[in-house]
Amino acid sequence: MKLTKSKLRQLIKEEIQLFLNEKKDPEAKVRNRGDVVFPAASKDVKDDKDHFPINSEDQARNALSRASQYSSVPKWYSGGLDSLVKRVQSAVKRKYPTIETTKKSATPGKG
Repeated sequence: MKLTKSKLRQLIKEEIQLFLNEKKDPEAKVRNRGDVVFPAASKDVKDDKDHFPINSEDQARNALSRASQYSSVPKWYSGGLDSLVKRVQSAVKRKYPTIETTKKSATPGKG
């Protein structure tokens, strides 16, 4: 079988399409974290991992604390530091409205 340029292009297109449509393993540890603020599939996540699980009130409080501890944008996040903290706060308040937030937890680098 002779491999022509057009046949090669077609094979490459098919392989790329298969790769793009490939389903991720739902049992993988990085994708099996329940409710998270930044899921691996989020457009803002660069490393294909879930970030800031909020499955319980303790995890939600921890997420608030951890998010406000960043003094610069983490490598895995494609947005700004303020937007990261605000999204964590918003997700926590949406799921657990009784959790109080402070100015300190809303200020990056101050948590």
